[in-house]
Amino acid sequence: MADDVGLQGDVTISGEVRPRTLHLKMLRKQWQIVTLQIIATVALVGMYLEVVSTYVVGSIDHTMLFDTIEILIGDQLPIGDWLTGEGRTGLARFFVPLILGLAVGGGMALLAFQTPVVQQRVKLGFIITLIVVLVGQLLLSWLTGMLFSFDLRLPNTSELSTLEWPLLMILSLMILFLYLLPVIMGARGIWGLSRRSIAWAIGFTLLFLGVHAILAFPLINGQLGDYGNSVSVIGAQFSEPTVGILGLMLVTKEQFALIMIAILIMVFQESSYGVIRYLEYAYRLPESCKRDPEYVRQMDNVLNTHLKHTFGFLGLTGIATMVALGFHSVLLDIVKDSTGSQWAGQVSESIELSLTYGLVISAAMFLSIMALLRFFVPWERIWGLIYARNTQEAPPQSKEVVDI
Repeated sequence: MADDVGLQGDVTISGEVRPRTLHLKMLRKQWQIVTLQIIATVALVGMYLEVVSTYVVGSIDHTMLFDTIEILIGDQLPIGDWLTGEGRTGLARFFVPLILGLAVGGGMALLAFQTPVVQQRVKLGFIITLIVVLVGQLLLSWLTGMLFSFDLRLPNTSELSTLEWPLLMILSLMILFLYLLPVIMGARGIWGLSRRSIAWAIGFTLLFLGVHAILAFPLINGQLGDYGNSVSVIGAQFSEPTVGILGLMLVTKEQFALIMIAILIMVFQESSYGVIRYLEYAYRLPESCKRDPEYVRQMDNVLNTHLKHTFGFLGLTGIATMVALGFHSVLLDIVKDSTGSQWAGQVSESIELSLTYGLVISAAMFLSIMALLRFFVPWERIWGLIYARNTQEAPPQSKEVVDI
């Protein structure tokens, strides 16, 4: 059957047509797949920076922990300040560590595509290097001391002090990598095609947000004493909305930051999982289908549609969330503009609408009205007409078919 299937022409170089197939070696280099991986990486970095700027910077960031350790030991940590970001302010503390985390995650992804023999050699070399750095100087000074003095003894204090530098360096890197765990695992999952690593990145981020929400709860935060003062707390009562669309203020900066975190998590998840899902689908196809031009064309359409939906639907999700949280202000503005009464102004100043449960009620009202609107507006038919029109207006794709 494969002899009856032509190859999809892709690129012509020096008069030679390179066939396009759905083999993984060629599909992984396709621009849509690479674009999805780049989008997932940008979303991962944006999600991490948004979480850091909202909850971590100036509150519980790694530089504060390093300063505390240096005060306890009475000395400087061996890790350089240029690497940790100490001495900088704001998000600048995380720029160099972020690059380090992406490099480590990319290296782990590259290692995942090597043969088992190469992986075993790299891991063995890493373990040997770690042992040499940790106890190499101690063993060298201890053994040479016994050799020249012809005395069998235990290591003395000066020889044991050689363990201080490597132990503090390993401790510093462990703390730094703990803060960078979502970036490291996310980069490994995106470029190494690992579902487990992507789940680790999302799970660790959600776990941090959950633990932070518990620690920021007023009853628990009050029991933490001085430690509770370092936790960045978003109050239960929100201020006047300052972020909106079309001149209509809907949410505050704190609410917008939470919306951005949620949207970026969804973009990261959909893009990274989408790449793995499409590659798995192509891998499981029969050999004849991988060489079929129709399957290649369908894969192009699916990838292009995924790219459009990534920006379209998730953008609409963010806008709909903003409208849902500020829906009460929209209704009150409409009533105030139409009737001119003072009732709308008095209700808008009510403290219930400024509390978190007021926002939940507002969002529930928005969802209820949109659900009722579905019975009057045939959304499926409208989307079907739009899709049919785009399909009719799309120019036919030219293809080159060569014989095998």
